[in-house]
Amino acid sequence: MSSKHGRKPGQIANKAKQGMKDQAQRTEQDMDRLADDARRDMDRMGDGIKRDAQQARSDAQAMNKEMKRKLQHR
Repeated sequence: MSSKHGRKPGQIANKAKQGMKDQAQRTEQDMDRLADDARRDMDRMGDGIKRDAQQARSDAQAMNKEMKRKLQHR
């Protein structure tokens, strides 16, 4: 039957095998991309938390200075 369609023996099996390899490679690349995206998101979130903490520390220092100034003027 395969000779009627002009295909070599094993050609369909080889195409299927290559297709599975390609799919596995695409899946692996997708997983790598997802891991990279997650790492990047965590880095951004960490940077945001650090910024918030620095701002809170700065606000606390400013409040402390303001309270000292008010107490000195009493």
